[in-house]
Amino acid sequence: MDLNSELLQHFMTTFYGSGNYDGDYWFVGMEEGGGKDLGEVTERFNAWNDLGATELVDIYDFHLKIGFLKFFTGKAVIQPTWEQQARIVLASKGRPSGREDVRTYQRDFIGRKSGETCLLELFPLPSPGVNHWNYGLWSELSFLKDRDIYRDYCAPWRIEHIRLRIQEYKPKFVVFMGMDYKKYWYSIAGLNLSFDDKGGFKAGSSEGTTYVMTWHPTASGIKNEYFEKIGEYISQFI
Repeated sequence: MDLNSELLQHFMTTFYGSGNYDGDYWFVGMEEGGGKDLGEVTERFNAWNDLGATELVDIYDFHLKIGFLKFFTGKAVIQPTWEQQARIVLASKGRPSGREDVRTYQRDFIGRKSGETCLLELFPLPSPGVNHWNYGLWSELSFLKDRDIYRDYCAPWRIEHIRLRIQEYKPKFVVFMGMDYKKYWYSIAGLNLSFDDKGGFKAGSSEGTTYVMTWHPTASGIKNEYFEKIGEYISQFI
């Protein structure tokens, strides 16, 4: 069984992430994790469609729909990327950002449709890692034959869409997660924007928005203090 091509294309051209475009804190990553098997991917697409097939979903509602709530209930399991996004937000406000503080923020606030965060993905399809590519087996669509073709196909119009959304909503902060994708982040922020080295991360401001490029939370050697430092840096612009 292959993926439904019509739903797959609709998802790719419409879905951008979770949270709230009116939020002050936007985080842009390369892609969502997951997508280990055909059944899981199909369930994700169907859940998104059932929730209205919108650009942004409420992260809790989406995970409720797919029956995967361990990150959002009780003593929530801490997810490495959301943990550091939460730490940046908390540190920027001068609030405690210890393990239990970020656990609570992740559980109750991150990626909510009426909240202060917006979690965007440059590339739309979930994947277990950059060295995995299953969609060539699951779909006959030519632009999904391999990851390189997929990236070349998606990058221009996804970059432009995110750039236009930034211009429209003018968030206070846009944090790009992953130094390995700087060429994409420069394109979104605008090639005329100058990023200065701030000691491990890069930052620049344009038209009321502060942009930051960080190492990915799962990068080797990156510690909590790194993300606290980023939060402290952007606090001056609040």
